[in-house]
Parts: sequence; C-alpha cells; structure tokens
Amino acid sequence: MKIIEDIYYKIIDKCSCSLIEVGGIIGGKNNIITEFEFDKGIGGGSKQHYFPDIEKFNSCIKNWQKENIEFYGIVHSHFQDTKELSFGDTLYIQEIMLAMPEYIRYLYFPIILPQKELVSFKVMRNEIEINIINDNVKIIMKGAKKSEKRNKTDSNKNPLRTLL
Repeated sequence: MKIIEDIYYKIIDKCSCSLIEVGGIIGGKNNIITEFEFDKGIGGGSKQHYFPDIEKFNSCIKNWQKENIEFYGIVHSHFQDTKELSFGDTLYIQEIMLAMPEYIRYLYFPIILPQKELVSFKVMRNEIEINIINDNVKIIMKGAKKSEKRNKTDSNKNPLRTLL
C-alpha cells in the first residue's frame, strides 16, 4: 500500500485517539492513497465493534468520483494489540468485495492499533476466490522521488486467509 505521508499520519492521529473503534475510507489516484475521510461510525460504537456510516461513505465516494479519486478501501481501529483481522472483519471484507464492480480487483483494509501503528491488509479477488494478505506500507513524502519512499512495515506475501 502506497500512501502520502500526511494522510498516513492523519489516519493514525484520528483513529488511535478515540475511546471507541472508529474508521474511515481511503481513496487516491494512480495506486497511491491521497485521501482519508474519517468516520466515528453509527450507533455509538464500542471498544470491540465499529459500525461504519455507509451513507456518509457513499456520499464521499460520489464526491471523490467527480474529482477522479478512486475508492481504495476502509480503515478501522483495534483496541487490543491484535495485529490480525477479526473473524467479523474478514466476513465484512468478503461482503464488500462481492458487492464491488468486477473491475475492482483489490482494496486495502488497514487496522490502526493503540500504539499508533498501522497494519495494512490487501484484499485481492479473482473469479474463484478472495485472498487477504499482509501488505507492505510505503509512505511517500509529497513531491518525493522514488528513492525517497519509506517502508513502514514488513511485507508478508503469503495469503492470510482464503475466503469463499
């Protein structure tokens, strides 16, 4: 996952300071995340569950489309030090991927941990299955040359789970 440095820290700051699970959507251009829309969720939330405001997301995505910004995924916080997606997370991700137009072959579903750490998951699909893998995070400084990109986490290219 490639992400602009300002957006990376905006996500960390917004999502790691809440007393309940929160999240948002990420978008961008040219496979680089350049946008983040924060969402405190609906229904009050809790330390174990994040309930995204789908109406807010859809409205934001429509506005992004006018600016040629692509939807790249959903981020949410975890309160435990669990660096893995929960069973509920994987079920929700599967629902989202199945609802996406066929031309969308992958999305990102990062989680934010209390110690201000972002762990990225890339979800890929083909005609047969949906795969979730741990993904490397590359922070890109604005105006940076390719040599100035920084890796934030290690990559593990083995599938974490296969769904379907």
